[in-house]
Amino acid sequence: METRRERKESYSSIAGFFKQYELFYVVADERDVIRLRTNYRKDPPEEVYLYRTRSPSANARRLFLDYIREINSLAEKPEFYNTLTTNCNTSILTHTRVNPGRQPLSWKILLSGYTPLYLYEHKLIDTSLPFEELKRQSHVNAAAQAADQAADFSQRIRVGLPNPPKLASR
Repeated sequence: METRRERKESYSSIAGFFKQYELFYVVADERDVIRLRTNYRKDPPEEVYLYRTRSPSANARRLFLDYIREINSLAEKPEFYNTLTTNCNTSILTHTRVNPGRQPLSWKILLSGYTPLYLYEHKLIDTSLPFEELKRQSHVNAAAQAADQAADFSQRIRVGLPNPPKLASR
């Protein structure tokens, strides 16, 4: 979920409170999404982390279908991005509510840099390592830069990533 900016329009968090940007969903494979951030955006450089979630496959399916429903809905009735209430993090939390065991809203969702810690505290990602070690091992910039055009990009960026314990399907 991102802002749809018009040509030559720059992003402003303040303007994002006032219906200045249309909301849109990026539908792409991870090579496109991750490589854009690791191999092309340099000013400022972006740090990318890949955390494996601890979620039953039935939850992933419900989440995916809810994303598709919302994408189709936006085609019929566009919505606006909001810096606080309808941004990349809060929208994901809203989508996860299609699954049992809803997680509460937290300031860690509103301030996106804290979202991985929120997931860790709620045991939604691997907790077998201390959080800082998990974060260090989940950093994929170097692997993505090295994999660049490789056909097995997805596999290469996952080498060395921690594997959370499997959960039973619900």
